[in-house]
Order: sequence, then structure tokens, then C-alpha cells
Amino acid sequence: MKNQEALALLKKVVQMETVLGKEKMVADTLEELLTSYGIPCEQVEYSPGRNSLIATLKGAEEGPVLGLSGHMDVVPVGEVAWDEEPFAAVEKDGLLYGRGTCDMKAGLIACVVAMIRLKEANVPFKGTLKLLATIGEETSAIGAGQLVDLGYADDLDALIIGEPTNLDIGVAHKGALWPQITTYGKTAHGSMPDQGVNAIEHMLLVINEIKKTFDFGSYVDDLVGASTSSLNVINGGNGTNVVPDKCTISLDIRTIKKQNHETLKAQFHDILEQLEKSVPDFKADIEFINDLPSIRTELDDPFTVLTKKVVSDIRGEEPGTFGMTGYTDGSQFGRAKKDFPILIVGPGETKNAHQPNEHVKIEDFYKMITVNETIAREFLSL
Repeated sequence: MKNQEALALLKKVVQMETVLGKEKMVADTLEELLTSYGIPCEQVEYSPGRNSLIATLKGAEEGPVLGLSGHMDVVPVGEVAWDEEPFAAVEKDGLLYGRGTCDMKAGLIACVVAMIRLKEANVPFKGTLKLLATIGEETSAIGAGQLVDLGYADDLDALIIGEPTNLDIGVAHKGALWPQITTYGKTAHGSMPDQGVNAIEHMLLVINEIKKTFDFGSYVDDLVGASTSSLNVINGGNGTNVVPDKCTISLDIRTIKKQNHETLKAQFHDILEQLEKSVPDFKADIEFINDLPSIRTELDDPFTVLTKKVVSDIRGEEPGTFGMTGYTDGSQFGRAKKDFPILIVGPGETKNAHQPNEHVKIEDFYKMITVNETIAREFLSL
């Protein structure tokens, strides 16, 4: 598949409005294309209209399994006007504009085209090249989570995720743990607060205990920085003259590799249990609405070394290696039954993701196709 054909495919996929859903449109398009090259595919339904796609290209003999992954969903366009139509896939001055060009349909299609080129070359290799095109990365990576739960990542020996990195190499990123806590009280007239149980006041006790219990900033990773916690949502009360009978908060905790999520969750449960024992009429529950571990691949890992060499050769300069504060599908794939290196490498710059006039450099898209194909040839060489 030539570069112009690859670009035409990218434009076609960008024009599909997979805003937080409808990914089956992309999955169907890619399956039809891949099967036309003799590459077996399988779709996995998450919910109606939301299908992940797995494609496998097997070599001449048994060997390692290399995964290439990208997500098919995109975030909403937003309220700020664009210079170009968000789903028109407009090409201008060496850039391709459109929602999802950067995050991350260019990275996804670079994986697809690399697989096709390896098939076209008919060069013998060992092992398997595996494409995992996911749904719902923008909503807690639910598609990748489903694939991991179903065992589709259990055979992987290494994985490239094509999120936008400007062709640098992401070797680590933070995890996410989002506790949602609700306190329950008893409503009463505001002039008679002693007749009620104030859920907001009880929530203040919870918040104070959280602050006393946790010191997230003391956990530091040399690649991604310190763990953080932010109280970002609080809801409670119906009126100034009514004692509130319910209050809910949501926290965004970003974790590093040395933090264990199960331990953190147990500490939150302990806080609520102790308050129930010590505070009259205290009642609360907790739900963890996001629970994604951090990932980290060491700089001296052979797969990192290989990827760095390949990218250097194709870019003509050594790529940077870095850690990310946000998460990717890698958090879910990191839950697979065995450990394997996960790297994030793709065309586009993160600063353009989720923004008006989102775009990607077409030349970097072409380079990423070559990066993926070359890594596959090297990793799966006989």
C-alpha cells in the first residue's frame, strides 16, 4: 500500500464521526480492507455499534507476538468554532485537519498500513503481528479492558500504542484511581438542624480524614513525577433552608508504579468504617469509577532499545524518551496475565489532541507507518 493510498484511508476513517461511540463503522472498514489482503480479523462487540477489532498476521514459524494498538473513538468537537469542518479531513500545507487526526486515527491507521505492507512484502518472519483496534479509550479505556478480560492480550510479548508523541517514545505513564464517595443523612427544615443529619458536614469529616491519611506527593517516579490527588467534583444540598441528606465527591488520583491500587482502596474503606464507628448516624459508601494502573518500561529494556534505534534511523535524529501524566489503553493492557514491554509512539503532538483545528503532520504519519513495519520486521525476524 503506497503512501497516498494510506492517506486516503486515513481521511476516510477521520470522516467517520466516532464521537465516544459508533466505532463499528471503523472496525467494519478496516476488517473489509484487511481481509482483502488475506489478513484474518475478528470483531468483539462491547455494545451495539461499538466493536473492537483484532487482526492477526502469522509468520512462517512460531515465535513472539508483537501487538500494534490504537483506539477508534474520538472526543466531541467542542463549542469553539473550527477553521475547517471537523469531520471533513481537510489536507492543507502538509497537515491533515479533523477531529481524531492526532488522537489517534493517524496512529491507528499507521498500524493497519504497516501490517498490510508486511503482508505485501511476503518476507518470511517468525511469530505473529497482532492489531488491536479498541473502542472507548476516551472513557476509561473500556474497550482495551474488555479485550484483556477476554484474554486477547495474554499472548503479547511487546506492544506499541500509536498515541500522539511527535514520534518520541513514551515509556511510562501514571495510573488513575477515581474514588466516588457518598454520605447519607436525614433531611430537616433549615431552622431545625438538630432534627436532621447533615450529609455535607459528614462529608467534611471524610475529606479531613483523607487529607490526614494520604500524602500522595511523597510518591515520586523519575519518569512521570509525583503522584497527585485532586478533589474535582462535589455535589450536595437542595436549598439553603433544607438540611442536606446526601453529598457526593469525586477525586482524581494519579498514581505511579510503586503505589498499589488495592492497598489504596482498602485505606479508603478503612476511613469510612472508622467514621461509621465513631460518628453518630454516619453512613457512607464508596465506588471506584476508574481504576487503571500505571505502566513503565525501562529505558534499557531490549524493546525500548530496538524501538529507539528504529525511530532514530527513520527520523534522522534520536527520539526523546519520556513519561506521561495521563493514561492510555496501556493501563488496561498492563493487566494481562504476563508482563511485557509497552511503548507509546505515534504521529501528532499531544497539545493538538482534543483541541479545535486538531491536525497531524502527514509526513509524520508516513514515517510512523515505516516505524511500525520496521519494528515488526526486526522484532519478528527469523
